[in-house]
Amino acid sequence: MARETEVKFMVESGNPGDVIDWAEHAGLLRGRAAQLRLDNYYYDTSDFRLREAGIALRVRCSDGSWEGTVKTRAGSFDGKAGGVHVHPEYTVSLPGQPERPDISLFPEEIFRGLPCAEVQEELIRIMSQRCVRTLFNISGTTPLHEDFVIEVSFDEVVYQGKNGDIPGRELELELKEGGPGALLYVSAILLEAEKAREMPLKLRTGAVSKMERAAIYAGLAAPGSPVPEDLSSDRGICQALSGLERRCFLESDSVRAAQAFKDLEKFFRALSENSAKSPLLNNLRILGSAYYDGRLPDLQLAERQTALKLLLTAPDLVLARLRLDLENGNLNSIR
Repeated sequence: MARETEVKFMVESGNPGDVIDWAEHAGLLRGRAAQLRLDNYYYDTSDFRLREAGIALRVRCSDGSWEGTVKTRAGSFDGKAGGVHVHPEYTVSLPGQPERPDISLFPEEIFRGLPCAEVQEELIRIMSQRCVRTLFNISGTTPLHEDFVIEVSFDEVVYQGKNGDIPGRELELELKEGGPGALLYVSAILLEAEKAREMPLKLRTGAVSKMERAAIYAGLAAPGSPVPEDLSSDRGICQALSGLERRCFLESDSVRAAQAFKDLEKFFRALSENSAKSPLLNNLRILGSAYYDGRLPDLQLAERQTALKLLLTAPDLVLARLRLDLENGNLNSIR
């Protein structure tokens, strides 16, 4: 079993070359970048027993080689609202593309509590995606004298949506050696370079995994529904914003998406009345002001979504959300 710890960003502008140039300029680039073509297929039963159990089952083809992977829930670490993803991960080699993957190839404890024979018999391919991945390593030493190696992936993804293909771009920093504090250190350097306009890259928090996004686009899962918001802590505020983002950007129904933006406006108003102070709150108040000053509520829905995505790329806000994820997750607990 491997434990995957990564920071995920959505890319609103920029390309793989921009990230490679940044890494080289920062003195972090090690070796040469490679490019892979990945075909990903996700399997579950028709009633989504694996998904309900917190299990993702994927078959991947990379340059003619096939592998099966199971990812499970992140355990006790409550991340993702700020873009940190932690997953126990199990991978096995496959001789080719199976009609349905054999779950007996994976440790039995993964599927504890499930009727494995029934699940195996009922597995079907539920969704897929294509991806061109630009991959390279960076390494260095943090100010706390901790050596690290991080794998950087720039993914240009095409999701199979229920109404056609949907493109997307993501940047992932996966920890290979060292502690999670290195992810925060490298992310801070990257976002500072963006803030200083040293590279034409705009990133926002990536709180949704590829599988979640694929399931939503395929119409197999809802982006979320309105829930009571806890705005009494930075953690609650960060989670509320993450839920609103999912609804604003991933909701295919225009009426529900419009309602999500109305809820977002209520969220900004509530924050403006909140007397507490923190880096996250300060950045969100600036975002709220830009939201209204830019007259986003008056725009058409598609224009409003595009404009909001760019507002959410504010480097200080992205870093504040990421820092909150890592600090609240307890850096030592996710080594």
